[in-house]
Amino acid sequence: MKLSRVFLILMSLLVVFNLAACSSSKFSDSVANIGEEKVTSIEYKFFLGLVKMDMEATGGITEKSTDADKKKFWDGKEGNEPRKTVAINKAIEKLQELKILLMNAKKEKYKLEKANLDEIKATIDKLIESEGKGKREDADKVVKEKFGITIDQYEAIYKDYFLAYNRYATDIVKGITIKEEDIKARYEKNIPIYNTEKRTVKHILVLTIDQATQKEFEGDKLKEKEKLANDILSKAKAGEDFEALVKQYSEDPGSKDKGGQYSFGKGDMVEEFENFAFKEGIKEGEIGMVKSSYGYHIIKFIRNGSEFEVEKDKIKSELQSEAMKAKLDKWKTEKEFTLTKDQAAMDKVEF
Repeated sequence: MKLSRVFLILMSLLVVFNLAACSSSKFSDSVANIGEEKVTSIEYKFFLGLVKMDMEATGGITEKSTDADKKKFWDGKEGNEPRKTVAINKAIEKLQELKILLMNAKKEKYKLEKANLDEIKATIDKLIESEGKGKREDADKVVKEKFGITIDQYEAIYKDYFLAYNRYATDIVKGITIKEEDIKARYEKNIPIYNTEKRTVKHILVLTIDQATQKEFEGDKLKEKEKLANDILSKAKAGEDFEALVKQYSEDPGSKDKGGQYSFGKGDMVEEFENFAFKEGIKEGEIGMVKSSYGYHIIKFIRNGSEFEVEKDKIKSELQSEAMKAKLDKWKTEKEFTLTKDQAAMDKVEF
């Protein structure tokens, strides 16, 4: 049975945010312990399913892939290690991280707030609507078929995810102080990468669509917009101050107050815009115009690469995430978070 995009997004959220697990009180048998916390066979099966889904997606396995394709994929290796072993280890590692965060959150008296519970309920309602057309029992069948869990069990997973990551881990990350000089050092270290993968431009957008209906203008209105765009292009090429032209004419709220400036990589912009900025041999200061589904873009190429102020917040987040990972790695070595696996019980869970 094909799963809807809504369900796949919900599942992938758990992968992106290091996955999540269910409270041990919701289930019975265990396949491992992290300190005093049990890892149940249901939790392990669910995590393993998520890891498999993620690895298959990155490995080129799609809905059109045959059973033979999947078997060949899982019989293969990643590096020198069997791919199945890699998946199992990833699932257990992420479960250990989740349980550590849960234990710490409970120790520090973290609880789900009403807003969290409301969001979780809304998520479950969307899941039931998308997978069961509003019928819980029908959605249950779809989720069971794919992951071997019930809607109730998924809800328990989602609650623990919120407590561990949205509440506790988010607060820890926010509290990690990153020095300005460390951000600057990371930026300068990666300048060659930015110069290869990023472009900085300034642009003026002349819309050719009605923002209310998203339909393109027609007739005289469209001709009027085309004439305006060509007039602006002529002024820019004649040497008029580009930022002044941005302020006067641009209809792009995302860049108008920043002099029309964007720094971006491939895949970040509409194709026509990207093709201009990444074309071979483009020179600093070059001005041109392209038309996209939004309208006319009068673009001034500034340079290869990106600027520190543009990348600063992203670099800070990267450094905070690295510091958070270091904390987790340290916690994993502590006695109260020791991982003890029951290999015989794990082997009983179907891969």
